Amino acid sequence: MLSAVIQALVVGVLIWNSLRLMNHAVNTNAERVAQEYAVTLNLSLSSYAVAGRLPELNNYFAEMLSDPDDSFLRYLTILDEHERPIIAVGKRDMPLPALLRQGGGTSFKGVRTIIDGATLHARSPLLLDDNRIGSINFGLTTKDLKQARDEVMLQGVLISLIGFAAGMFMFYIFTQGIGRRLEALTGDAQQIAHGDYGKALAVQGDDEIAVFARALNTMSATLRDRIAQLEQSQRRLSESEARFKTLFDMAPLPLTVSDRDGRIMAANRALVQTFGPGGAQLVGKRSDEVPFWASPLERERIWQMYRDEGAVQGAIAGVLLPDGSVGSVAIWSSSLTLDGNPAIIWALLDLTEELNAKRELKDLNFSLETRVRERSAALERANADLSAALATLQHTQDELLAAEKMASLGSLVAGIAHELNTPIGNSLLASTALRDRVHEFETHVAAGSLRRSELTAHLEEVRMASELISGSLHKAAELISSFKQIAVDQTNDQRRAFDLLSAVQDTIATYLPRLRRVQCDVVLQIPEGMVLDSYPGGLYQILNNLINNAINHAFEQRHGGSITIRAEAVDDDIIELLFTDDGCGMNDEVLKRVFDPFYTTKMGQGGTGLGMNIVYNIVTGILGGRITIDSAPGVGTAVRMLLPRTVPQRS
Repeated sequence: MLSAVIQALVVGVLIWNSLRLMNHAVNTNAERVAQEYAVTLNLSLSSYAVAGRLPELNNYFAEMLSDPDDSFLRYLTILDEHERPIIAVGKRDMPLPALLRQGGGTSFKGVRTIIDGATLHARSPLLLDDNRIGSINFGLTTKDLKQARDEVMLQGVLISLIGFAAGMFMFYIFTQGIGRRLEALTGDAQQIAHGDYGKALAVQGDDEIAVFARALNTMSATLRDRIAQLEQSQRRLSESEARFKTLFDMAPLPLTVSDRDGRIMAANRALVQTFGPGGAQLVGKRSDEVPFWASPLERERIWQMYRDEGAVQGAIAGVLLPDGSVGSVAIWSSSLTLDGNPAIIWALLDLTEELNAKRELKDLNFSLETRVRERSAALERANADLSAALATLQHTQDELLAAEKMASLGSLVAGIAHELNTPIGNSLLASTALRDRVHEFETHVAAGSLRRSELTAHLEEVRMASELISGSLHKAAELISSFKQIAVDQTNDQRRAFDLLSAVQDTIATYLPRLRRVQCDVVLQIPEGMVLDSYPGGLYQILNNLINNAINHAFEQRHGGSITIRAEAVDDDIIELLFTDDGCGMNDEVLKRVFDPFYTTKMGQGGTGLGMNIVYNIVTGILGGRITIDSAPGVGTAVRMLLPRTVPQRS
């Protein structure tokens, strides 16, 4: 019945959809015909309309529409711009539709149409004389289209009803066959339900019922296997219970099982051995009916703990031992189900000997603590002596660091003094020579024998001497300015913003005499305008120590070499400063200890071993950066420093 209802709904939907599609096809076809008529009339009448001769065609159209069987066209009306008729022929049952006059209806390629009954009314614009816009209004019969539609729909309905009847007959035949098979399948299934699991259902064919019968046979076989497994599990459970009883009885820890009222249901051998022969008579009695607890309060405390927390986890209780003395046991409990009834298993651990040993150990610990306090007092005195020695050592290290800085500054002063000798000596020599030439010139002027050539030569000599003096003094002033800035920064160690290239150039200028003596070239690869907000004194101290190391160690055994100082921005906040030389380099042993304080390869030759330690402390401490060294014998040394543009604030 459900299938019949669904099929009827489907047939009804198909008929409705066919009717909708046929109506749409009829309307679309009629609109297309109307558009073709409108185009044909517009082309035919345009020449007459532009010339104003449309009334001449009135008799022609009247004759053409006199017989309705000769054409689909039922009427033709041509209106001017004021809706006044120019041509009106054919038969109309009613006035022109007002909807088309108002611009309504269905628009199809410029032609507006409306279907009313068996007539399709159409309206199309027409160009008249003097560029006036009129309209062509005509009606087409849709009687033939609707008749064809009705015939198609009638045939479709008949075919659908015949198919529906055939389908219902097929449904009836099909359900009768299925019913008989299902009835037989139900009888076999009831036998299985009554316990005949060996019954196999009959399987016929490969349809869905046969698949279902095979599934039931598979389920029956699975049930048989499951029942066999349950029987085997039951046997295993019985064996497991027997093993549990054996393990319970053979366990070395005293165990008892009681109900929720405290009546003892079982006790193992360890309980008998621990608490005497009377333990075998515990079964069937409550725990307060046997001489076990040192005090009734102990039993009540343990049971109250079990009732509050649901279990006892290692609680200590006092009990009576077989010799009549009081001992201590630790008690654990756990709930279980025994023969379908709730029960409690209790585990007892005799702690009497252990607690006695702990008391003895406590007494021993007390005596040990006394001796430890005495040793601690002696150790504190020794620590005080070590602290004083460490303070002295730190003070000595600070003095050595200060001495290292002063030695570096002294070396700087010596270099500046040596470098100033040349420009000042040149200035002194030029000024002395100029003074002698002035005396000679005065003698010639006083004798009245001065010639023009002598005056010109004298002026040229004065100009050359003045340029030499000016250049030398300017160079001396630059050296003094650089020395002054370095000395102030190195002694005051104040934070300020400075240009990195200028700071490096000032430091290199103070070492030019020593660098020239070892024939060492310095290459600077530092971009202009790289400004740091940092401590220039710390940077000078780093460069001083690195240049001193290069002169004293890298180029010690040879003359000629190169030092390269390069800087580049790693990101917006970090600058990489790279100091490299092509000297003798360092082996792995020296490289591992290069930053250790007081480590030097020139011990006893004036080296303190603090140079690179100072460099490391300044870079990582004052300047807030990182430093690494790469070196190998015969290759040279590269010192890589990552310095922040803005040094972190320090206390």
